[in-house]
Amino acid sequence: MRMLKLSPLAIAVALVSVTSHASDFSCNDQTLTPIYSIQGDSSSSPLIPDGEYISPNAYFVKGVVTKSMSSLYKGFFIQDAKGDDNEDTSDGIFVYTGSAPSADIQPGIEVCIEAKVKEHYGMTQLVAQKDRVEIGPEVSPIIATNITVRDGETLVEAMERYEGMLVRLAPDSDLQITRNFGFDYGSYRNNMLLSHEAPLIKPTQLYVAGSEDATALAKQNAENKLYIDTDEKTPNGVIPYFPGLDAEQGYIRVGDQLVNLEGVIGFSYGQYRLIPTNNIEPADFIHQNDRTAAPVEYIDGNIKVASFNVLNLFTSASEVGGDLNATCSDQADADAAKGCNRGAKTLSEFSLQRTKIVNALKAMDADILGIMEMENNGFGANSAIANLVTELNLQFNDSADHYAYIEIADEDKNQGQYLGSDAIMVALIYRPAKVTPADDAQVIRMPAQHITGNNPDGEAKQLNKYQRDSLMQTFKIVGTKKKKETLSVVVNHLKSKGSGCYEDWINGEYEDDPADLQGHCNAFRVSGAMTLSQELKKVKGDLLVMGDMNAYGMEDPVRVLTDYKPKKAERKIMSASGTSIAGQPLHATGVEAGKGLGLVNLASKWHGDDSYSYSYGGELGSLDHALANKSLKKKVVGIEDWHINSVENSLFEYSGKYSGSLAKSEGPYSASDHDPVIISLKYKMKKLGFTLKIQNKSSQPVYPVFNTWFWDSTKPWMMGGDKRTYTEKDRFLKHVGIKAGDAVDLSILAYGVYDVPCTFTPLVLAGKLKAVYNGDSCRIQ
Repeated sequence: MRMLKLSPLAIAVALVSVTSHASDFSCNDQTLTPIYSIQGDSSSSPLIPDGEYISPNAYFVKGVVTKSMSSLYKGFFIQDAKGDDNEDTSDGIFVYTGSAPSADIQPGIEVCIEAKVKEHYGMTQLVAQKDRVEIGPEVSPIIATNITVRDGETLVEAMERYEGMLVRLAPDSDLQITRNFGFDYGSYRNNMLLSHEAPLIKPTQLYVAGSEDATALAKQNAENKLYIDTDEKTPNGVIPYFPGLDAEQGYIRVGDQLVNLEGVIGFSYGQYRLIPTNNIEPADFIHQNDRTAAPVEYIDGNIKVASFNVLNLFTSASEVGGDLNATCSDQADADAAKGCNRGAKTLSEFSLQRTKIVNALKAMDADILGIMEMENNGFGANSAIANLVTELNLQFNDSADHYAYIEIADEDKNQGQYLGSDAIMVALIYRPAKVTPADDAQVIRMPAQHITGNNPDGEAKQLNKYQRDSLMQTFKIVGTKKKKETLSVVVNHLKSKGSGCYEDWINGEYEDDPADLQGHCNAFRVSGAMTLSQELKKVKGDLLVMGDMNAYGMEDPVRVLTDYKPKKAERKIMSASGTSIAGQPLHATGVEAGKGLGLVNLASKWHGDDSYSYSYGGELGSLDHALANKSLKKKVVGIEDWHINSVENSLFEYSGKYSGSLAKSEGPYSASDHDPVIISLKYKMKKLGFTLKIQNKSSQPVYPVFNTWFWDSTKPWMMGGDKRTYTEKDRFLKHVGIKAGDAVDLSILAYGVYDVPCTFTPLVLAGKLKAVYNGDSCRIQ
């Protein structure tokens, strides 16, 4: 049974090991106490007096062993063979021995012990006494009980009823993955987390920080967790109970329903844990929202914009050969284990990382792409941004699909090379065939924080914190009806939630999670959002603010850019203290944010407030946002958070640090830890047209061939020296379904036998074109 969860499981002191065959101990003629009577139907054992943690008396208890353990738990689980048919009382219990149990104590063996009952940090257990264990015969093994969560009951309350028992996850259990298998900072071991009915959502994704609703959801989430753990710490890249783990077939995604797993229910580190007793197969993970090969294609759109946090794409390691970034002191620094290079340190890891990212970008097929966590090592041929764009362009045969990258003006560069002073930067790439930069890019300088403060204990600390600068580029849309129509795209990467800022220090929350659930440095991110808001008020035309804001949907920084109303706010949004921009003072003390900029959160608008792009601590939410002004909102035909990363297993990311010998995949899944966000827009375009002139400079008759179609009864063969013109109004081309803007394979049929290609890549029918056949070859001029 469960009492107040005071602290993580501690190793009990000075308990002796079990002797398997004690000659002076037997349960014969003793009065046995059933396990279900020890467990009772409340939160602690009825045999332990109120206010105590151990029973004054020892009891004789018999049960069948269901699992023997020697690491996370030192002892074994037993269960009453018959039970009491009362679903409110558990028929199983853990027997603590203090060391590895005897080898004779294995599942299916009946044992009888004399022990006191203890409530040990939330877990009811029997404390085995020296030489007071009697090992009996092998009996029929215990059959696992299907977990059922009742209506109105939390998952934690359900686990209380099953504590110590051998259980099974059945389809009706409806337990889903809410955190993929990976490192758990609570227990400092690899495990997986389940929740009932649906994955958990970050409270501040749905509700305003500090609100009663956010607090209530946080409590509800805390009561809806079951960890899938193992007794021994597992080797890197291994899930002991799932030998079929595989990047292509045996993958696990957040939201999958898990069935057929059996195990015993324990309690440690403040959480209920299922310790598996069997192995499961890939089919036991029911993919309720499975992988897709590519994001949704909105056919009404004609311009696609996306953002993607690429998880530290660095080229500065020696094996890769890129330039050093703004924080590097020398090449040795870039190659050091904890040096200035935050990404891949070997060519093989970098190649895998880049391949996965490129495959994702190719599938996204965006015309403008904002990137976060690109190495800040300049814009030259050996920079990370140049490396990515070069590799990406190799994936497209048609030059119209190729990308270029935005380079900031020299006067905006730090040390004549970099965008700001961090090791990473934001970046923009685009397709010149679809959009054209209207003018130079604008670097929006973000605030820094330099201030000294005292924490509640009176300790002084100097805080020096920084944010990455944002990047804005205004584009003209190629072919739009309105010549002056522009789209300004702003790429951002605000301060992370990980380390503390001044406000966390003075509030005594520098090491702990802040009470408002917004993570560390929230006020500092608010300062960044306020700075953005001021700069963006000047923007004319369509505006799209994108990127990793490190703030969930209803957190303060996003509200500053969207719909914050100071007069109606129960809780005021405040900026950070001690801030400056480029050395110029901003706010000596925090100030209240003004009315929100009025941008629209597109993901929330299209898919609801519970949309997500990121998973942390078993909770989903959106850190990656697409915020549009009113004029752009009217042009949006679709938006998608393409879930290739947030719900996938981090073991399949490029790094081999924690994945051992686990085989990786070059596919887009686990290319990063953030999902890309893709927005499809529809601009009013000029009606496409083309004029294609074909000239026969040979002496033989020829006939034009379009996508293998060539015979047009209205047009004769072209004799030597003949010219012919095709336009979008041509009846033959209309008949075979070829229109302006289409890509076609154009060739010349010579001598009625030879098909001579005019282009080795599909020809896009737009503008003025000319094909010349000279008797040996055909080429487009």
